[in-house]
Amino acid sequence: MERTITADPGVDVVRMHEGRAVLEARPDHAWESRVVLNPAAVLVEAGAKLDVLFGNWNLSTEDREHLRSEGGTVVMLYRAQGEVGPDIQHAASSLGLAILTPSLELVKRWGEPVLKPTAPFHNLGVEDPRCTRIGDTYYLYYTGYSNLDPEDPTSERQVRICLATTEDFLHWNLRGPVEGDVNNVDNKNAAVLPDSVSGKWLLLHRPMEGPDAMAIHLAEAQDPAGPWHSRGMIMASYRYREFETSWVGAGGPPIPVGNDRYAMIYHQGHFTSGGSREYDLSAALLDCRAEQIVEARIEPLMRPSTPQERLGDSDLGVNNVVFTCANYRWKDQLIIPYAGADSCILGASVALDELVAALEQSIEIR
Repeated sequence: MERTITADPGVDVVRMHEGRAVLEARPDHAWESRVVLNPAAVLVEAGAKLDVLFGNWNLSTEDREHLRSEGGTVVMLYRAQGEVGPDIQHAASSLGLAILTPSLELVKRWGEPVLKPTAPFHNLGVEDPRCTRIGDTYYLYYTGYSNLDPEDPTSERQVRICLATTEDFLHWNLRGPVEGDVNNVDNKNAAVLPDSVSGKWLLLHRPMEGPDAMAIHLAEAQDPAGPWHSRGMIMASYRYREFETSWVGAGGPPIPVGNDRYAMIYHQGHFTSGGSREYDLSAALLDCRAEQIVEARIEPLMRPSTPQERLGDSDLGVNNVVFTCANYRWKDQLIIPYAGADSCILGASVALDELVAALEQSIEIR
């Protein structure tokens, strides 16, 4: 059944800081001189865990007290690209590190990337990270873009779900492509849920080929590092009259809302018949104990509307994009850091209770 896309999600989404970017490219840093986009973000509330991180980060007393007074910090791991020069055909992405207040005010930004495209499984780019805290460990699932033969730059390229773990965001254990059938084909948009369900860990992912490609799938494992075994598709895109083709992929790790239910922000990608592209953000309610996991959905929650969202880097030519790899609960709000037109990082907020209520009132998928 075809649908007509609507701009009214039935819930109020606020663009934070009056729509101004919270993080932009830095021309004085070659590795992030062109664009910053698609960040992971983890909230660390004030307390003993944050104090340990403060010691590792060498923050000033002023910055420590400021973050404590704000109630904690948001650790942001963002994708960054530099310029493409005459001898460089592909600007490989790195991951930068920044810390912000929970309301997304920048406090500190590191001058060097914390993950670089140097390993063979991501020699062409460390892309689109999603981060989940489990115990004292942070699990960073990301897209590893690489040559099939890293020694041969002309060899076939591949896209795999990769994992890195850390306890302080500065020192990383690169685990490489995760084991299991999720990496039998090109795959991306992987996000692990923060809690086990019925003794199993769950991973959202989006195969790019094979049966039910370009839809959200669910995998399970006995350990949050895998090996992951796919249970198949849980959500495909609707068809829209305005677009020739559409697809979906997970945003940040879903947010628990009680009784093994989760609020999930996800992206919708679209192509028009003329070849132009649009990315929107949408929301779904997941019931991880049910046979039909996707309980309800709102499409779209956000569409590109501001200048930063509609017009990106002129040479890259990426326009009309809102895209997220992150969300976190802060007080009564769901905060969504997101990229505008693949060029800068912005923030949006929505009252979480209102979003869940709107989802519960929407059309049931069952």
